[in-house]
Order: sequence, then C-alpha cells, then structure tokens
Amino acid sequence: MDRPILAVRELLDEPRLPASVATTTGRGNPALAMMWFVAEEGRFWFHTPVSDGPPSPFLAAARDNREVAVMVATFDPPDDVRQVRTSGPARLEAKDLARIRRIYERYIPGWSADWAKHAASPDSRLWSMSPDRGMAVAYPGLENRPVFRWTSPAEAPFSS
Repeated sequence: MDRPILAVRELLDEPRLPASVATTTGRGNPALAMMWFVAEEGRFWFHTPVSDGPPSPFLAAARDNREVAVMVATFDPPDDVRQVRTSGPARLEAKDLARIRRIYERYIPGWSADWAKHAASPDSRLWSMSPDRGMAVAYPGLENRPVFRWTSPAEAPFSS
C-alpha cells in the first residue's frame, strides 16, 4: 500500500490523545506507560520525571539508545478505531523548554507559572524516539482495511 488509509498527522496532532509507550527494564521485564507526547521533526518527544532510585525504564532505554514501542490510538467502536504503532531507538535530548511546553500544552487547559516551573525542573528529562518501523490502520465500522507499513524513518507518514 502506498499511503496510509488514515490521516496519520492529524491523529498524532489530536489534543489530549496520549501515547502508550513500552520498553523493557534492565532485567528484561516489560514496562508500559501512558505518556504525554508531541510528534515533531519525525520523532516522538516525551518529558519524563527522574526518580530518586533507579531511572525509569524509559529514561534508561533512552540513555542506552534502546528500542521502545509507541502506539497512539483511538478506540470508540464501531466508527472510530485508528492506530499508529511504531518502534525504534530512543535517546536522551538536551532540555528544550519550547518543545516541553508544546508537549504540555496538548494536555493542559492553560500555561501557568507552575507549569513553566515544572517544565524547567531538573527533576525531568526530555527524550525522543525515532519511529524506524511502524504501521497505521483504521477500522471504520470495524471493517478490515489495508494496513500501511514502513521500515525506515524516511517512509514514515509523518516524517516531514
């Protein structure tokens, strides 16, 4: 299939729609979380708290450039079932307050001094994931539809 059946960019830009993010812990156990994100510059961007103990498995994966999986989906059958599923390497990023603000503004009703303080706190890290492989699919009316797949970041339907 040449193009995805759903408007991927529009799905990823929908406000308040979280991402399901999965990786493995240092011991190889699965880790899964719902996270706020922004999709920009062909990457998924996240802002994750730093804990006092061992790092979160997501920050550890980013520190070690390990694979993570990200799914952004709607599930309101029968008419609105859409999914974008991706996997690829994660990496830690330099603090970028403007990007962090864009992540939070997708989910909160208004930017405030408290949110600005939270975004600038050293107690969280910015990290990103490159969607090297993935798929996009929609099931309107729960009908089977063609699946759009990609195997390199350049083929991703939102890489520009």
